[in-house]
Amino acid sequence: MARVRCKVLETMFSVRRAPSLSAIKRSVLMLLSGQQLLIASDAPQKTSKLLWYYDWATIGDAIMDLSQRFLIDPRISIDLCMPHGPIELFVDDDRFRRVSRSLDDCDARYDMVIVQSLTTRTIFKKLQYHPFTPWLSIMAHRKDERFSRIQLAYEQIARVFSTCGPGPVEPALRLPHRPLPSQRFSIAVAVGGGDKRRRYENWAQLIWLISSNWPEHMPAPRFVLIGTGDTALDTVKTVCAQPDCGEVEPHIDLPTITAAAGLIQQSSFFIGADGGLMHIAAALRKPGVAIFCDIKPEWRLHSNSKMRPVFSEHDINAIAPERVAAAVVEYCRELTQTATSALPTPQRAQQNGWSVEATLFE
Repeated sequence: MARVRCKVLETMFSVRRAPSLSAIKRSVLMLLSGQQLLIASDAPQKTSKLLWYYDWATIGDAIMDLSQRFLIDPRISIDLCMPHGPIELFVDDDRFRRVSRSLDDCDARYDMVIVQSLTTRTIFKKLQYHPFTPWLSIMAHRKDERFSRIQLAYEQIARVFSTCGPGPVEPALRLPHRPLPSQRFSIAVAVGGGDKRRRYENWAQLIWLISSNWPEHMPAPRFVLIGTGDTALDTVKTVCAQPDCGEVEPHIDLPTITAAAGLIQQSSFFIGADGGLMHIAAALRKPGVAIFCDIKPEWRLHSNSKMRPVFSEHDINAIAPERVAAAVVEYCRELTQTATSALPTPQRAQQNGWSVEATLFE
């Protein structure tokens, strides 16, 4: 009991790390340029037009960091400028009035500017295009990844825009209209990955285990493999060489991220490691199983997410494929039972051409 109390006190009174030399230099730059005085604690009164300058490039971070845009008063129009990131995912967004790659394509005047973090490049961009406009930085000088980006964005937006609510808005994406999925149950599988810490290597055995343990009363699933690069291609070859893996449909090195998102949208279920495609699936409200390592799932998933995590503290490949397969099969069984109980009587279903697979994930 005493050890637990000491741990709690240590957490409560832990000393923050000293700022880095680069952070100190940026702070001096902001002071000398007058930008520090423009950091807003509250949104300016009668704010009607806002610029969100987002210069991070990663898919998952963009989905999480921009998720709280729906907290802002809908009477305030928001323009998104994203020089490097997955801007295609936000072209048809309900909340952004306009999306662009360059500040040259944005308006000359805004009531407020939001940036993700305070980098030297961002500060100079602010000085060049909007030197006298109040602004907010979501992360300020923070660079680590051991925190909830969704929660931080919520706290910052709620504080500055005086928004009251029960908690963070769940990340959401709106993609261009896609045809409805076929009646065949399909599982989107994100393979490969650029970050070695999050690159799961046991896909062939995992898919074989899912196929082997799939409930007999449910039609066998189709596995839609999505990824980029040589690692993803090698994974597809290994999976296809594995006997009794069922139907496998590879989609490697797709031309755009929206093409991959469209395949996920049309699928019934998702499996993948913590990464961009997993965040797309979660934002599309797809049920699935996400494999996490080192980064805690609660730091990346909203509490209402339909994604169920499987977690390892150190090595992602220490997670046994049997453990992941059991989680997938059990979740799919639950979803099928829920969909079956929601169906009309068999006679009415037959008359109307309904099936369990067709109504599972409408």
